Parts: sequence; C-alpha cells; structure tokens
Amino acid sequence: MIHRIPLSFVCIVIAAICIVQVTAEEARAVETKQYSLIFNCDGHAVFKDAQGDMNQWIENLFGPLTDSQVDVLFWCDGAGGNTANYDSQVLELSGIQANKVNPHLQKMIDEGNDPPKVVIRESRKRNLDVFYSFRINDIHDSFIPEEMATFKKNNPAWMIGERDYDGVLSFRSSLNFAVPEVRDLKFRVIEELFQKYDFDGLEIDFMRSAPYFLPGEEPKNAHLLTRMLRRIRQHLIQRGRERGRPIPLAVRVNESLHSCYLDGFEVGQWLDNDLIDILSLGSGVIDIEVEEFNKLAAPKGVLVYPCLYGWPSRYSPVPEALAQGMALTYWQQGAGGIYLFNWFPHTKNNSENNGPYMTGLLKKLGDADVLRESKSPLMFVADRGRPSRAYAHNWLHSILPVELAAKSSVKFDIRSGVSFSTADQANIQLQLTVDKLQNGDQVMVEFNGRPLDGINTDSAGKLIATVDSSRLRLGANDVVVTATKLSSNSDEPRTLTAAELHVRRD
Repeated sequence: MIHRIPLSFVCIVIAAICIVQVTAEEARAVETKQYSLIFNCDGHAVFKDAQGDMNQWIENLFGPLTDSQVDVLFWCDGAGGNTANYDSQVLELSGIQANKVNPHLQKMIDEGNDPPKVVIRESRKRNLDVFYSFRINDIHDSFIPEEMATFKKNNPAWMIGERDYDGVLSFRSSLNFAVPEVRDLKFRVIEELFQKYDFDGLEIDFMRSAPYFLPGEEPKNAHLLTRMLRRIRQHLIQRGRERGRPIPLAVRVNESLHSCYLDGFEVGQWLDNDLIDILSLGSGVIDIEVEEFNKLAAPKGVLVYPCLYGWPSRYSPVPEALAQGMALTYWQQGAGGIYLFNWFPHTKNNSENNGPYMTGLLKKLGDADVLRESKSPLMFVADRGRPSRAYAHNWLHSILPVELAAKSSVKFDIRSGVSFSTADQANIQLQLTVDKLQNGDQVMVEFNGRPLDGINTDSAGKLIATVDSSRLRLGANDVVVTATKLSSNSDEPRTLTAAELHVRRD
C-alpha cells in the first residue's frame, strides 16, 4: 500500500532543513573579537557597596576599568539567575520570597533606571563590549534567603538536593537539568534578556554551578545540555539577524577535559557543532589545561580564556605577584586572553576587602609583553585544593595539601611562565610551608631532578631554598619533597600545605 505524504508536510520539512542549514552557516560566520582582558563583574558587591547611590554604583563598576586593558565586560546582575536584579516578567525580583526586596533596586527600576539598561549605556560610553553573564545553575540561594525563588519552593522535584558525588555533597538548591521545565525556564530568561536589552553577547556560566544531573547520570544526560545550547544559539542567531549584527555565545567550564566530561559538558561537541564562540576555563583552580582545550578550539577559530580567580586555591585575595605569574603562565600556554572572575577592585566601602592594587593589575595582565618586561616580582605556585560542594570535579590533579610521611616522597609540578638564561639575573626562592614541622625534622628537596642545597627555616617555619635561575624551566618544573627523618618528639602529622616559587628580576 502506498502512503501519500501531504505536500504541506513536505514543505514544512524542507523549510526546517533550510533553517538549520542557514543557522549553521551563520554560526560559523560569527567573527568574535579577541579580547585581552575579560572582566566578569558579579554585580552584587559593587551594587551593595554603593548604598543606594546610583552614581557611586556606576563608579564602583566602571571606575577601575578606565584606562585599563579590559576590553569587554561580562556583567552578572548579582542575583544568581534564579531571581532577577532587573525588571523581569520571567523571574521574580530578588527578595520576594524573604520579603526583602532591595529598596534601592526597586527605586531604580521605578525611576526608569533598570540596571541592565544603565550598564549597557555606560559600557557604550566607554567603548566596552558588554555580555550578560548568566549563572545558569547558581546555588547561593541555598544559604542566601533573598535569592531563593518561588519556582523552586513550588517545584521541589526540579532540584537535585543534597546528593553524594564521590564524597562531595551537592547544595540542596541545585537544579536538575534533566527536567525539561528547568531547561525551558532558563531559555525563557535568555529570550527575555535579548528581547529587552541590547547586550553584545551572552555568557553561559556553567561553573555556577555543578552538578547538573543526578550522581552517575552526567555523561548519559550530557546531550541535554548540548541540546539546550543549540536552542540558545539558534535564538541568538535569530536575534542577531533582527539587529543586523551577530550575538556571540561564550561559556565557562571546568579546567580540564576530564572534569568537563564528569560534569556533562560536551565541549568537543559544542565546538564541532559551532555552538560557541568564546571558551573560558576554570573557577579557582590555578593549573588549567589550556593547551588541551586549544587543540579542540583552535581549528574552529574559538579562543580559550583561562580564568584568573580573585582568590585562587586559597590565596585570598590573590597576591599581586601571583596574579602576574598566573597570567604569564596562561599566556605561555597559548591563552587567547585572560578572564577575571571574583575581582573587586573598587575602593569605596569595599566589602570584599580587596585592595586598590587590583586596579593597577588591570593595566598589565592583558599583555604578555608588558608582564615580561616588567621588573615586578612574580610568584608561581603548586595548585592546592580538593573537590568541594560547588565544584565536585575540580582540583582532580591537585596534590597539596599532603602529609609528609617519614622516608617517603611527594612529587608535584610548579608551572612557570618565565625562564632565564645563564646571563640573566634573577633571584629565585622555593618556599615550602609545612604545618607542624618540628626541630629535628629533616627534609630533602629536588628541583628538576637535582637536590637543592642550603635549605633554611625562617621565623614563620617555612622551608626556603635558593634556586639557580638557569634551572627554572618554562612550563612545568618537577619538585620532589622527601621527609628523610621526622623527629620523635612529636607524633603530629607534618602537612605540606604550600609550595611557591618567588622570583625577583634584576
């Protein structure tokens, strides 16, 4: 029996195929600028610290960026993506559930100063591109009542709850992206944002926060995040058509390809399918697989931006020398630019207690040549940390902190962004912090295969040794620490908590 297919159905199928082809071509045609410094502003502290003064809020946000190397602002409204700190018909205002709507925010909206409109206007004045940074699964509402949304209270089945991920508990308010209604809600937020506001681009911040699926279901459900990204991409292409200019899509994911796999981020698929234009990596981790991601991204014309966090691996806030050392290391690994997250360089009423030195760094970190030519001290460190509640699959390769057992060795790398010839003059110290170190303990240290002589202990209990500048490698430097003898005066464990290279260039 021959089944006749209605002509109207055939036309619909052909039209759909044509739309997909046009979409793919347009996706490949997006030419994203190369940015030196991406400044991600979380929106919360700069607004809170302005204490209701709109001009001060603008100064808090844009003042430190003036005459800096920052050429694009990734702006988050400060609410976390489940409630809104702007005039939304999709999300409720922050504080509705707790009956604590910020009166300064309400006043701004009532007076026609909707925060996204102000941010876009002020960015245009300063020739800054501005992306909306969407924290698509933020969990601050687990402990900040003002950010808890009604839709979560009304739909507890949409949330993952506290689950065990290889010994790490998730936050109770994490959303389960296997639930179609969750993905639809997040899409409607984006749809509204780009109908109402003229942002230059969109960032999906996947690092705020994993997990996205129930334990063990991440790889199986990864295609759902890919499908969601495709839907977002197609919407941005359509909006770009209407505006007459493309709207690039950025994402921020884990620091390693394996971590991405464990969280359900199909980065390779996203790149192969031309779904993203900017790829930012990491959230608090220092060692980032820039080269490995570049192998996937470079053939697609996508640049990789490692994240230089405001307090990386328990250095809080990031020391100036470490910030410069990390940036140089990322540039050496092939970064397309540097991505700054949790930086608070504003000076008035700074509740994050960060110093104005961060403003000066915004004039350096985006240019590798400036950093190399500077005589400022540099610091390179071994990463330290373990998977935590917001980052169940980060720091997977971190060794520190680690106990030093008698007559056993600990091996790790310290990656450097500089090297020196025998003619160069540099003072380099390796500093090791060992908790509970005792008089009579003996520690041997090898650096790139050779023992270091003259290890001393300073007044703070740090082990310090001088490293000949010619022995410092560009890239990974091998360090082996061996407790050759532990004093019998104490049974307390000796824990190696930090390993740092301090470099002073003459």
